[in-house]
Amino acid sequence: MWLMGQGGSYGVAPWGDRTAEGTNTYTDYPTTGVTRHYEFNITREVIAPDGYQKSVLLVNGQFPGPLVEANWGDYIEVKVNNHIVDEEEGTSMHWHGFLQHDTPWMDGTPGVSQCPIAPGKSFTYKLHASLYGTTWYHAHYSGQYAGGLFGPTVVYGPNHVDYDTDLGPVMVSDWWHKDYHSVIEDIMAPGFRGQTISDNNLIQGKMIFNCSMVEMNDKTPCHNHAGIAKFRFQKGKTHRLRFINTGSQGTERISIDGHTMTVIANDFTPIVPYDTKVIILGTGQRVDVIVKADAGKKESAFWLRATLSPCSVAKQHFAQAAIFYDDADENELPDSKAWPDEDPNTCANEELYLTQPLYPIKVPEPSFNQEMDVGVIVNETDHFLWTFDGYTPRVDYNHPSLLAAKEGGLKKFGSDVGIYDYGSNSSIRINIWNPLIAPHPMHAHGVEMYILSQGPGKWDGSTITNPDNPLRRDVHMVQGGGHLVVQIDTWNTGLWAFHCHIAWHAAQGFFTQLMFGSHEIADLQIPDSIYQTCREWDAFTSRTVVDQIDSGI
Repeated sequence: MWLMGQGGSYGVAPWGDRTAEGTNTYTDYPTTGVTRHYEFNITREVIAPDGYQKSVLLVNGQFPGPLVEANWGDYIEVKVNNHIVDEEEGTSMHWHGFLQHDTPWMDGTPGVSQCPIAPGKSFTYKLHASLYGTTWYHAHYSGQYAGGLFGPTVVYGPNHVDYDTDLGPVMVSDWWHKDYHSVIEDIMAPGFRGQTISDNNLIQGKMIFNCSMVEMNDKTPCHNHAGIAKFRFQKGKTHRLRFINTGSQGTERISIDGHTMTVIANDFTPIVPYDTKVIILGTGQRVDVIVKADAGKKESAFWLRATLSPCSVAKQHFAQAAIFYDDADENELPDSKAWPDEDPNTCANEELYLTQPLYPIKVPEPSFNQEMDVGVIVNETDHFLWTFDGYTPRVDYNHPSLLAAKEGGLKKFGSDVGIYDYGSNSSIRINIWNPLIAPHPMHAHGVEMYILSQGPGKWDGSTITNPDNPLRRDVHMVQGGGHLVVQIDTWNTGLWAFHCHIAWHAAQGFFTQLMFGSHEIADLQIPDSIYQTCREWDAFTSRTVVDQIDSGI
């Protein structure tokens, strides 16, 4: 499938004769010459997606935000206008999973690749769709995306499994009734030792909340007649669904009553198809599936279920959407039964042997091995913070590390930023040991990680799953009391955030920065628009004190 308006003859794909099975997308990707233009207006508004009224941040007044579409090889250009002027707050937009070949300043991570967009100002992102599949965009300024500032992205490319209908992105997310800044204030308060608890779980930004669970002293309007998401299946046809976990904390277990799902992609990586009843999504992860509408003759409506795993604490942990066959009455909700699901409560992803990339790449010998342990500290002011390899970094919005590296190298960095300069190393292997009970979805910007090993306990140092063709993706779970071993090729010059994608953990310092090609950063031709954004941010902060109580990302 590709967008209308492409040049060339009918039936000729914009990406030419490249196929999913035969193309290394990291080295061979098209440039179509087409640019897809979008404009985002960021505003603060009041909505009640689950019946509970709250203040949120929206893109073009929509929750979730509008779909961004492109073909493999297109450019995507998005002008972001910051209209958060009531309480004067900066923002930025991260294009999750995009590699940003030769444009690391377009990654959208404030304090790393850019200064925030000041209130009343604009910035235009332009990125090359060098990978294809399903992803999303989201704010990366403190916890803003937990307050509604996100939306889906689809880059159409070659298919390796036939299907009849693309139903598009299906976003699942936990949901807080407190605004995101209040949650940040809670977790960053002296004496905090607990765990944040979400209030609800949503599919496509919808789910009914049981208003009887609202605390007695909470006078916020709440009603029990919020809607649910609905989808249509055509009987006998196959349907593609693009699941995205756009949540802030929870690991989702997704199933469709009476239907088997065929998994065809993890994040931006097409994989050898396999069948399953349940898929597992940590925050930031995506899984594409094919589903055939071939359930029993009597039923014509079924529940799509997204359930937060018990390792993700929530008041209301389940969400449901209705799937109706073409002959079903949408006024009659499904009464289908859920598949049995024995959740091991580890929040680990599926076994690695199941997930083999369609285009095989053998993991290279690492030129550098590194151990990065997960930990916690309570500092001298009684604040609970996460550590990653002993660091608890905090970004400087006024001095992004990419610009600082270009101007003067590491001598300009303080000791609290956690930047790793890998110099001339070509491929680094990182062994993450998580001795604590909480799981973490680990996300690397600007790269696709080889996922080499996962499981309980420490890595034995030898076992690699599918060494000739390991899974590649940009987010993967490390379970509580377990390990995750990844490898990253360092060809993509720039500074890239590497962090837990739980919004509250990142806010508490669970991130670091990976510097690739440090000897080339001084020669980067960074556009003036990046420096202009910093000049505007400097002007804003010269008259306003920014309430940065967390790490900033």
